[in-house]
Amino acid sequence: MWRSARHVRGLAMLLAAACALVCGAAGSTYKDGRVVFSYLPVQRTLSNPQWSSLTHASIAFAYTSEAGEISFIGNVVNSTATSDQNARAFIADGQKNGVKMLGAVGGQGNFSNHLGAAMRSSSSRAAFVSNAVDFVKAYGLDGLDVDWEYPGDLDDASALLSTLQALRAAFESSFGKGKKQLTTTLYNHPYLGPEVPAVNYKPYADAVDYGLVMSYDYFGSWADYTAPNAPFLDVPFYPGSFRNTTDAWLDAGWPASKLVAGLAFYGHSSLASTNMMTNATDQYVAISNHTSIEGPVSGIAGTWTWRDLREPKGGALTDPSTAGPGWTRTWDSNTMTPWLFRASDGLYIGYDDKDSLGIKMDYSLRKKLAGVMIWEMGYDYQNELLSYVRDFITQVDDGSEPSNCVPSDAELDNIYDKSRDPNFFNRRAVAGAVRSAVDASAPICSFDGVHEASAAPVPAAWPSAAAVALGAALLAAL
Repeated sequence: MWRSARHVRGLAMLLAAACALVCGAAGSTYKDGRVVFSYLPVQRTLSNPQWSSLTHASIAFAYTSEAGEISFIGNVVNSTATSDQNARAFIADGQKNGVKMLGAVGGQGNFSNHLGAAMRSSSSRAAFVSNAVDFVKAYGLDGLDVDWEYPGDLDDASALLSTLQALRAAFESSFGKGKKQLTTTLYNHPYLGPEVPAVNYKPYADAVDYGLVMSYDYFGSWADYTAPNAPFLDVPFYPGSFRNTTDAWLDAGWPASKLVAGLAFYGHSSLASTNMMTNATDQYVAISNHTSIEGPVSGIAGTWTWRDLREPKGGALTDPSTAGPGWTRTWDSNTMTPWLFRASDGLYIGYDDKDSLGIKMDYSLRKKLAGVMIWEMGYDYQNELLSYVRDFITQVDDGSEPSNCVPSDAELDNIYDKSRDPNFFNRRAVAGAVRSAVDASAPICSFDGVHEASAAPVPAAWPSAAAVALGAALLAAL
């Protein structure tokens, strides 16, 4: 019996899911070996982790002393467990489900300060590399993620390279070539740090399996104007965005096959100085006193996770794209991201949702990047975004092409050029020009006429009997 291509693809996807459940746990596999990373903060527990969407996860962060010692320290929030115990539980659970589990060193603040100090001297660097081998062995890890935020000058850049090269050599000597993975995070501009000039990145890329680009945190309450946390295209007054950063790292010589683009499962909040609803085409107004309001669940200053946004009590969204009472949601066609405004107190949130994440994934696939990285899966709400990431990539792997998604490079260049116009503050004109490339009133990133946001998530687990029955039914249908 003849079936439409879409019908057959749907049956095949369900059959594959049922087969995977019948045959036992297996790691996620995507076309051409592309990867989906996520971070897991070691000092928080995570209920119902959806491992089926991931190929890799990094436990963040292990502490590095200035002498090069590495350990998980401290206790877990709202738990009697230690970070060490939580890390071991994450690692065992992830590996049981076929996910490669890495330990991440560094991170923000003092953790990176101490990591940097350990890398700067040859003696402490040697100790760090030796301890890294022992650390990977002790926890049964699949590798190490080096997250130095950030090298401060060219000497630091040289120290980072020496460390990565020494780690690669030590891993191959201790475990065998290709047995353990080594990754490093990359700044959201094509530099190793805000004060480090561009260097030859080839030896860095040669030393690691992947470079993970932190393509978020462009704007927040620290800025002068309200603007998206992670714009896809540059805001008109600042050169920095997902596309700009991705292209810049590729242009700088980092190979696409080793470049992983960051996706944010959160937004940043700030207080606007005016009522932004008097001109909804203007996303950029002065920030009031650089203050912010935290989300109702996470309690992270200046940050609203997707869980905060979707929380039924005190959240901002009643569904992934509908604002709740007191809130207004606006889609910005220039940066291709949504934003929220609460008129009662002037609270602005620039964030990412399924529509904006779809645009970023579509662009990543178009550029043949190795994959995407998520900060972080614990920020999700009922696995809505994580399921969507997998569903989007799986549909592309299955041969579907999203329509009305990312404009052509020429159209994007045109949008960028218009945003550089000194007279850009007439934003109504800019917004009107952009809508010729992306119609803000139409669905974003649709497959076969179906809006991606409505696509069914991949189930985290089904009973084996149900999977067997489903498999038999699907075989009969085919």
